[in-house]
Amino acid sequence: MNGTISFAEIMSLAGHLTMYEGGFIEKNYQSDEGFSFKLRKSGLDSTYLHFIDGKILFLSQENEIGGKKNVLPIENSPITRVRQIGTDRLLMIEGPESLVIELMAGGNLFVLHNGLIAYAKKPGKRGGKVMRVGDRYELPQYIDLRSSEFDYEHSIQTSSGDPIRTLAVKLGLSKYAEEIDCAFAHSFRENSDLLKNKEKILEKIADIYSSAQEGKLYVYEDEFYVWKSLCRSEEPEARGIEDGLFQIYENSRSVGNSKTDAMKRNIEKMTLEMDKLRKTGEFIMHHLGEMDSLLKNGKKVDPEKFQVDYDKETISFTEEGMNIELKMNETAGENADDYFAMSKRIRERLSRVRLEPEPDVKKVELKKVKRVFTNYRWFINSDGNLAIAGKDAETNDSVVKKYLGEKDIYFHADIHGAPSVVLKVTRETTENGLEEVAVFAWCMSKAWNSKFGNGSVFYVTKSQVSKTPESGEYLARGAWVIRGKKNYITHLNLELAVGFQKYENRDYVVAAPIPSISGRKVVIVPGEGREEVVREISEFLGVEKEAVYPALPPGTWSVRERVVS
Repeated sequence: MNGTISFAEIMSLAGHLTMYEGGFIEKNYQSDEGFSFKLRKSGLDSTYLHFIDGKILFLSQENEIGGKKNVLPIENSPITRVRQIGTDRLLMIEGPESLVIELMAGGNLFVLHNGLIAYAKKPGKRGGKVMRVGDRYELPQYIDLRSSEFDYEHSIQTSSGDPIRTLAVKLGLSKYAEEIDCAFAHSFRENSDLLKNKEKILEKIADIYSSAQEGKLYVYEDEFYVWKSLCRSEEPEARGIEDGLFQIYENSRSVGNSKTDAMKRNIEKMTLEMDKLRKTGEFIMHHLGEMDSLLKNGKKVDPEKFQVDYDKETISFTEEGMNIELKMNETAGENADDYFAMSKRIRERLSRVRLEPEPDVKKVELKKVKRVFTNYRWFINSDGNLAIAGKDAETNDSVVKKYLGEKDIYFHADIHGAPSVVLKVTRETTENGLEEVAVFAWCMSKAWNSKFGNGSVFYVTKSQVSKTPESGEYLARGAWVIRGKKNYITHLNLELAVGFQKYENRDYVVAAPIPSISGRKVVIVPGEGREEVVREISEFLGVEKEAVYPALPPGTWSVRERVVS
């Protein structure tokens, strides 16, 4: 299900949870999926409140996600009040220790002690101020449509968006903006139409609040609301807020009592979403400098191409068929990490989905692959020349001393923490072949783990490489002095293929620039995975994991695509 929990659903959930005021948060749990809190009150059945993936809230009678118990400092904490704030997607369970769950900006969770932050899932940001553990928690600037201080006319008049976007952002109505538009038969053409229909629109907004207080959820195939949708003709499934949110969680995981065909459809949707998130992260990584510049100059961007939402602190735009949203309180690299992390979480959920195996499927034995150049990383470029890279200070010394001949070329990434790379020139070199070695040198440096795109690598001849420093200078182990003019290759991306190459008529597993590997291969980019990525590569290539690990660049990885031939 692709629906989004809005302020209205959180308001309905908060109304349901007010029955636990006077009770307490007995226990808390933390797992890879998220957080779970056990709420108890005398005379009531206890319930678990779950916060999953930074975007899903639901209740259940049992702890659905497991996890480590009482990691957070909110054990046996009294509950004095439960509330939702304005039109923000924020739930507060207050007491001496308060729980604050934010679904905005990728989701966050705080535990407060007398108003001070005792735990934060990640640092929060309010304007230009960062909130960390020990700081006083501040609510975000929120829109309270029921407040006498809310200025409807000013909000409409100062909006530069179309009427639907104005309702969604300036009034904070999110998905209910389209619902109101449907209620008025799509008659809003200009923001002035919103001013002309002020009283009727405010009546519809009051209906949203009233519906939220009823505690029902109307679930459609791809969305859900606290009322029966005004835009849809099909009949929804009406449930109580507790059962409805649990169903949404179940649908998001593609588990439960679904039939195999339905599970397959959900798996396909989840796979598409996983790929979309991964590709969005890769786009950001491949345009890291541009994205950082965009985030720094958010107020000066072209409004025709970029939409800046100052309430959500995001910049949105469409590129290469992707709808990309960047968080202004994060760097481009951090935004990319968020997309990679969301993609990874979907992949992990998919790994837990089990369908009945097809008949006569035999387990494939993974073959052993011997290694060569065991102390180094290596590949053969498109010219047919061997490139060998050191792995540490010791091998950065030995690779040059042992392999750099008179006709060979020395490569080094223009970054601290890069290996010495030797290109053994036995065949005529080409620009493409040299660039492949440069990509290899860049990817095998610390740039990979730091996710620094748009790299630069230089290359020189053997005569320019020396172990003799200038007088009075110190040369660290693994370092080499380079004299004379350096030849630079720039604008290098962080992406490699993992597949087979032949050396002396035997196949070996290598990680190398994509054009240099033919046949079956896995394309990798920087990510957050380790064991699961190695397992995926080994199973796809049909080799043991021990053949994959030594070939990969230092750090962590994510699979971008798998190529059969």
